[in-house]
Amino acid sequence: MVSVKVLFFGEAFQLVGKREETVEFPAETDYEELRRIILEKYPALSKIEKVMMLAVDQEYANPGDRFELERFTEIAVIPPLSGG
Repeated sequence: MVSVKVLFFGEAFQLVGKREETVEFPAETDYEELRRIILEKYPALSKIEKVMMLAVDQEYANPGDRFELERFTEIAVIPPLSGG
């Protein structure tokens, strides 16, 4: 397990009530496991579960992606973007 920083933006921040927190993840993991762990730890995010995106080290993550996390890894929880 490795401790990494999870960042919350927009509606994710509003739902969780924090801008960031350190969370334990397996060092070798995949997109689906990241989502599962985040949603288990922050059940309020279920409100945006279907539309939220994740980014790992400032790159959008996609289903099927695999990751080797290190202690300086950052995971961002990004709500749906809007604007014109």
